[in-house]
This record gives sequence, structure tokens and C-alpha cells, in this order.
Amino acid sequence: MSKKKLGCLILAGAMMASVFAGCSNGTSSGSQSGNSAATGGTVTVKFWSAPQKVQYAFWSAKAKAFNATKATVNGKTITVTVQQMPESPSSEAGIQNAIVTGTIPAASENISRSFASTLATSGAVYDLQDEQWFKDAVATKQIEKTIAGWAINSKQYVLPEYVNPMTWQWNAKALKALGITKVPQTVDDLDAVLKAFTENKSKMSAIGVTHTLYRPALLHPEQWWERWFDFQGPYMALSQKTSWVDDGKLTLDRQGAIDTFELLGKFGNTIQTNEVTDLWTAKNPSILLSVSSPWDIQTLSEAGKTYGLDGDYVFGPSLVKKSGDKAYNFGDSKGIVLYKNSSVSDDQHQGVIEFLKWVYGKDNCTQTDADWLKATTMLPVRGDIATNSAFADQLKKYPELKDLVEYSAYSVPCMASDKMTDIQTALTESGLTPYIQEALKQKPLNAPDASKSVDSAFSAMKSAGGLS
Repeated sequence: MSKKKLGCLILAGAMMASVFAGCSNGTSSGSQSGNSAATGGTVTVKFWSAPQKVQYAFWSAKAKAFNATKATVNGKTITVTVQQMPESPSSEAGIQNAIVTGTIPAASENISRSFASTLATSGAVYDLQDEQWFKDAVATKQIEKTIAGWAINSKQYVLPEYVNPMTWQWNAKALKALGITKVPQTVDDLDAVLKAFTENKSKMSAIGVTHTLYRPALLHPEQWWERWFDFQGPYMALSQKTSWVDDGKLTLDRQGAIDTFELLGKFGNTIQTNEVTDLWTAKNPSILLSVSSPWDIQTLSEAGKTYGLDGDYVFGPSLVKKSGDKAYNFGDSKGIVLYKNSSVSDDQHQGVIEFLKWVYGKDNCTQTDADWLKATTMLPVRGDIATNSAFADQLKKYPELKDLVEYSAYSVPCMASDKMTDIQTALTESGLTPYIQEALKQKPLNAPDASKSVDSAFSAMKSAGGLS
């Protein structure tokens, strides 16, 4: 889950130089402190899970089941051990430190496309596109088209694991009170909702709604990762373009960026910029909509909240200009990589491949993904969730997942750039935050002209990212 994003994750040049020096082609048969060597007829293979208990429990169970098969590599029995990756100051920083110190596992989950790009540039991970087990997993998952969005310099370094389509989460009771009978799909639909909101303040007050959009992060440039949620998805839907950076160039469409700024500006002085801890679990949520948080489905269910237009909340797609446009959204997605390091022996590398072949092979892949969905309520990256009976029980238990499956078809992961932190910070510092500060002075549906703000942002992003 992307609660703590990459932050100041990309460590300074001296550390990365050490990373490069610590990487090898993975052919060493020795062992350092991170992975004990194969001895006594066994080979111990370390796998790191994300720093969340539910994911640790999932992978521990898979390792236990695999170990019971007594699979071997070069005549040695493979034993997979699982531990949570370090979380402080960030999981990415912990991985980089482990690479430097020779304590990196053979493989881990919890890797975004951007961080994979950093690891690939340093030679710290294996490219997978020619591996048969990888091809088999892609085919079984039916993600031949989806996988193209994970490419880094035309190579594949990550086996995608899950995707959270980040779209809009609407207050269903507020929509009903405003006479809105369908989930907003287009910009015109949003205009109708905002018009109804301004004309029905008493109805909104009666059910505790004081603001439209909840988005404190718009005023915090240092929270650069939040641009995935409030800029990337809306931008891609409005512009029908899916690229930020390509071949050293800033590929954002200027008009698309202007439209995105002004979409957010439409909310004007009804944006909630103060933090609210019980935003959706409160008896009467004080907002009309926010960016969705699919990982909160279980929490909302436990709080007694029901899903759907006749319930408490409902997910909606990214807003598009006109019907028929693709509702692109940011895919909060991460996956698995295999580390190429002198501390990982040949046997350990082959051992983790055997483990992943077992987990995601034709015999077990569907059950693995069904178990994942049940454990986390996060959608596995697959092309058949809506039609495969293995997922039917969970889709019935959590009807919101049906909508998320639909939206996941248009989910796009983060950019493959090791300058992402700088680029997204510059977007906010020089463009989006100053623009929102101006928009907060206006009433809804009176978005200021965003042209100058976008031009300022583009100039800053090019400078920060070394882009043309």
C-alpha cells in the first residue's frame, strides 16, 4: 500500500555509487551476511514482504506451503524465509541500504515502476522478459497488454502484483440529497453537482456536509507523491494521454495540464484543506468527495458503511471531457523484483525463481491471486477477475471491487524516472499549490485561468528533471 511513498527515497550520489559497486552479475557462489550460503544439502532463500502485517502473513503462508514441497536446486532443498522489509525512513531507503551492505534478499515485493527504474539503472535487479516463468505468469494472468505499461527502457524488471485504481470516492447520501441519480462520469456531470451543492447548502448542512472536495495535500508541495492521486489520474483522463516523461522529455500536454488545474480549481473555497482523521468512518462525513482509498474497504465495512448509490459511499471513475473517452486513472501498483547482487548466490537466485514459478505457475497462479484478494482486498493484476469464478466470492462480499475491476483496465502506474521526486515536487511548488491558493478565494465553478501556473510548473519540472 502506498501510505508512505518514495519520499526522500533516492539516496544521494555517494550511496548510489556504493550500490553500483555492490552489484554483480549474480554469478557469485559465495555468501555475505544477508543470505546464508547453501550448506548441509539446503539453500536458504530470503524474500522480503512489504512492511504490512497482512502482506507478511500472506507471503509467510506461501513460503510455508512451498517449503513443504521439498523443491530442490542443484540437489539442495530450497527453504524460503520471509521477513518484512524495513520501513524507516522508507522501505526504498531500506532496500538501497541492504544492497550496499550485502544484506539484500533474493527477491522482494513492494516495488513501484519508478523505484524499479532506479534499481534497473544501477544494475541491481534482473530483467525478466526472457524468463519462461515470467512469460507463463503473464499469460496465465492474461496481462499481455497491461505489462506494456510496466516497461522500463523496453525491458521488464517487475512482475506486477497488485493495482489500486485511484479515482473518486463519493458521499452517496449527499448525492442522493442533491437529486443526483448516477455516479458523475464527465466534467459536465461535476458542474451539475457543484451547482446543486451551492444551491442546496441547507440540505447539505442537514446531513453534515460542509465542503465538496477533501484534499489538504494540494497545499503541501513536499508531499510530492500525492500528485499521483490528484493530478496524474485527472490529467490522463482529461488529456487522453498517459505519459509524463519519455526519453528525457517532458511529455505532459499543456492544455491537458491546464484542464486538470482548472478541474481542481472548480471546487473553489469549498475544498477542505484541514486534516480530518475520521473522514469516511464518521457517522456523517463532512465532504462530498475525495480521492478513493481502495485499501480502506475493510475498514469501512467494519465501521458499518455500505457501498453503492443507495448506501454510504460509492466509487466513481476519473472524470472525462465527453462520454466515450477512456477514464484513465493512477494505478497505485507495485510488484516483485529479483535482486542481482554478489551477496545472492546462484543457488539462492535459482531458488527464488523456483519459489515464484510455484507461486505464479499455471497450477497455483489463480489461487495465489484469489488468496491475495481475500487477504488484502487489493486487486491482483489480472485480466480475468470479473469473469473468473475464483474471485466471485470476494466480488460478492465487497461489491465495490466490481467497480474497481472496471476502473483497473485504465490504471497507469507511475513514471519510470529516477527524478520523479524532483519533477512532482516542482509541479506543486511552482504551479499547483500557488494556483489552488488562488482558487480557494473563489466560489465553486469560478476556476481561475491556469495558463500561467502551468507554464511556471512546466519550466520548473524541466529544470528539476533535466528534461527538454
